[in-house]
Amino acid sequence: MLARDIEAGKYKPGTPNKFFVYEPKPRLITALPFRDRVAQHALCNVVAPIFERTFLPRSYACRAGKGVHAGVIDIQAEMRRMAKAGPVHFLKTDFARYFPSIDRAVLSRLIRKKITCAATLRLIEAMVPPAGIGLPIGSLTSQLFANVYGTALDRFLQQEMKVGTWFRYMDDVVVLGHDPAHLHNLRHQIEKFAHAQLGLAFSKWSVAPIGRGVNFLGYRIWPTHKLLRKQSVTRARRKLRALRGSGRDESRRRFAAAWLGHAQWADSANLLRSLKLEAGKDGNYQLAG
Repeated sequence: MLARDIEAGKYKPGTPNKFFVYEPKPRLITALPFRDRVAQHALCNVVAPIFERTFLPRSYACRAGKGVHAGVIDIQAEMRRMAKAGPVHFLKTDFARYFPSIDRAVLSRLIRKKITCAATLRLIEAMVPPAGIGLPIGSLTSQLFANVYGTALDRFLQQEMKVGTWFRYMDDVVVLGHDPAHLHNLRHQIEKFAHAQLGLAFSKWSVAPIGRGVNFLGYRIWPTHKLLRKQSVTRARRKLRALRGSGRDESRRRFAAAWLGHAQWADSANLLRSLKLEAGKDGNYQLAG
């Protein structure tokens, strides 16, 4: 029995099913057996509220009341506020292979700063061994502990660098500022800290005026409007075209509903019409025909 094994400290995870997904980029997904998913939910129900109290307000990934759309709304509002005081620039950074690069020894030290119960730590370490590199994509504990790991960067920005205009969604970070030279220096400081303390490296970074649009959370964001990223539109066109030709109407409707939930947060009315998606009586878009 699962509860008995956890209570006795005998819980051991089963063998996961591993497979690759290729959109928007190749990633190895680890799907746990049902028993292990139940165990992870039980653990996270207890420890997630503890870590939630340590997360800073501008961290948006995998948190109740946060998420993609809250991040988009907040960064656009900050852009508008700052633009009143003069030209605004942004620093955008992406870390290479974030989940596979997480140093579990460092993560274990961060976890132990907040969790002292020996039984809980044993269960955590059965799920996430404290030695080695990487967290599997697809596990509930991976989402939580990847956020715990990123909070070290949040605190570096907020407390050591005294930056208040940053936004992070897992490994994607944006910082707004008036002085591009300061942002370039900040980029260097972030890169140095992330490498030395977290074992992370940038895959790319940029400093530019916000007039170019901030590429964040699947949108290009300006103070006045936001658009979908070109890659998202290209993938949607390709997928809808393939599903229309296959006769799989139910799959097409499910995909359209999911994608529209994302697209309708952008200024995208003309785009949606071009994809043969029409506005319903409630004002929301749906598949035409």
